Formats: sequence, structure tokens, C-alpha cells
Amino acid sequence: MKLKLTACIEAPKEKVWEYLSDVSNVHLWVESIVTSPIEGTQTRGIGTFRVCQVGNKHFKEKFIAWDEGHSFTYQALNTPVVMKSAQNTWSVTSVNGKALLTSEPEVVFKGGILGKLLEPLMRPMIQRMGMDALASFKYLVENGHPYEGKPSTLPRAPITC
Repeated sequence: MKLKLTACIEAPKEKVWEYLSDVSNVHLWVESIVTSPIEGTQTRGIGTFRVCQVGNKHFKEKFIAWDEGHSFTYQALNTPVVMKSAQNTWSVTSVNGKALLTSEPEVVFKGGILGKLLEPLMRPMIQRMGMDALASFKYLVENGHPYEGKPSTLPRAPITC
């Protein structure tokens, strides 16, 4: 299952990249993530590891692609039991002095045909979580601090600039 989510952010691309590339702070804008420290001494680039705490579970992510100032891709190494694999590519482009942020998650469910049957059930949930995260990230960049309420109460970010 592949998705593509976008958000127009009222800030220059460089400012958006500054927030996005601080990968240890994803917990500031993704509601389900409690903490997101870097594992080891490398804080950016290919080979960086992040450990995200979701509830009482910890998920390790490895950054497998990094184009400084533009994009990165990370892969989940210990996915939840129903997932065979998961990765996400984030990118930012400049559009008329604003930034268009793009998230392209890709999830493969276990179980072959049965896993494929999960996609229509999981797609709306993953899409809603992604749109909440984009709205929360937009708020963080534009206001300089995390949103203190539930991200689902934020207005949806415009999908184009």
C-alpha cells in the first residue's frame, strides 16, 4: 500500500527542512509517538537510527536515503506484527516562497492475499494519521512550538501551494 500526502507550509523550504531533518523531534508533531531519540552518535544522513516509542512499544527506524536539504527515507526495522515492511519518504520543495511537504509512506502487510485484504481497512486510518501529522508539523514550523491540543482538531493543511 502506497500513499502520497502533501501540505503547503507558510515558510521557506530551508526553514521546513531545518525542522524536518531534526529527526529526533518527530514526537513533537506525531501524536502517537511519545519519544524519538537517536540511537548512537550519528544524528542525520544515511545510517542514522531513531527509536520511536509508541505506547509501551519501541520501533527502530533506519535512514536509508538522504538528500540534504531536500528529502530522506527511513525504513522501520521492527514493524508491528501485521506488517511485513514499512518505510516513508519525506521531501520538501519550494513553491512561490512557501514549502510543499510530501510524505510517501509504503506499507506491506503480512499474509499475501489476506494481507492485501487489510489495505482497504488500514488505508483510511494511515491517511488520517498522516494528515494529522502534517497539520501538526505545519503548526510547529509556522508557530515555532508544538501544538498543545489534539492534532485532529487542527485545520487540514492545504495540499497545494
